[in-house]
Amino acid sequence: MHKIFLSHKIFLSLLLSVAAFTSTYAYDWLARIDDDRRVCRLSIPGTHDACTGYGFLPQDTLAGNYIARTQELNISEQWAVGVRAFDLRPDVREEKLTKSSKKAKETKRTLQIYHGEFATQQTFNGVFNVLRDSLQAHPTEFAIIIMQHERSANRDGSTWEAMVDYALAENSDLIVDFRPDLTVGQLRGRILVLSRDTYRPTPRGGYIKGWHFDAEVDWQKPATMHGYAMEGTLCVQDFYNMTWEGGTTAKLEAIERLLKVANSEEVAKQYPNMWFINHTSGFKYTSTKFTKEPVSTSEGYRANAADTNKFLAERIKGHMTTGLVMMDFAGVDRSGNYDVMGKRLVQAVINSN
Repeated sequence: MHKIFLSHKIFLSLLLSVAAFTSTYAYDWLARIDDDRRVCRLSIPGTHDACTGYGFLPQDTLAGNYIARTQELNISEQWAVGVRAFDLRPDVREEKLTKSSKKAKETKRTLQIYHGEFATQQTFNGVFNVLRDSLQAHPTEFAIIIMQHERSANRDGSTWEAMVDYALAENSDLIVDFRPDLTVGQLRGRILVLSRDTYRPTPRGGYIKGWHFDAEVDWQKPATMHGYAMEGTLCVQDFYNMTWEGGTTAKLEAIERLLKVANSEEVAKQYPNMWFINHTSGFKYTSTKFTKEPVSTSEGYRANAADTNKFLAERIKGHMTTGLVMMDFAGVDRSGNYDVMGKRLVQAVINSN
């Protein structure tokens, strides 16, 4: 009995050691990358609508969980499993506050992170606070933010540009100016902010123009990225609506097509500093339960992830470039009724470096 008990203790100790190693590796995986490695040639796990893992504000919780959930983990938890790129959709949330003395109302404006019509429980400034803490604890790492204005006819976004500019200015000590040949060493401990919408004449980080949503992945007609002084090219695959017959097949082919482009000698020769963003995210089902027109559902995101995350994880072989892989349900292999394989894909992307 004593020997059996001892063997169980050894086995448990081994399991804890493996778990600790895996956790440490995920927290600091960029520490293993050379300083002079170009970021555009890395494989980086990222999250689509990253803040839905926080859940939604009370008034949006029911519909948000049904329609707009694309993550199970919050930003801190995503960071812990190795995610380093985050898709953020801020817009201006207005809240009427009553002054108790005169019963007059004033408006409080916050840059809340949304997915469509639904407000998550995280703010734009809150994400920067989380990332600042993460980078201070792990200075070998970096973060990339891809953002856009989540516009809505139901919200007044007229102050969006000024509020975004102010928030980024407050965090200017962390933000790196975009250049196509940016290296890991130049980005360590800091954040690259890439915006698909403009908020001032010159970006604090970089602007992206010419974002693509089709499945063709034509690298000879790239999107452009530019910082204060330098411009680069981007090949992006963000084909997201798989509700039609043949949609899933088209999506899988698009994912594989961009993977091949990212590892093509011909592309590397013509565009040596081209960046790549490959979305496994998307949806397969729609609903009109909370809306007049059909919209995506959380189960539709899960059903798609079960196909796409597994597909790309199986296509990643040995040392290769995946670019930024923006996925749903990163860091978990099971969500709802689906095997979404988000943990498996994050690990495959990291290991390909």
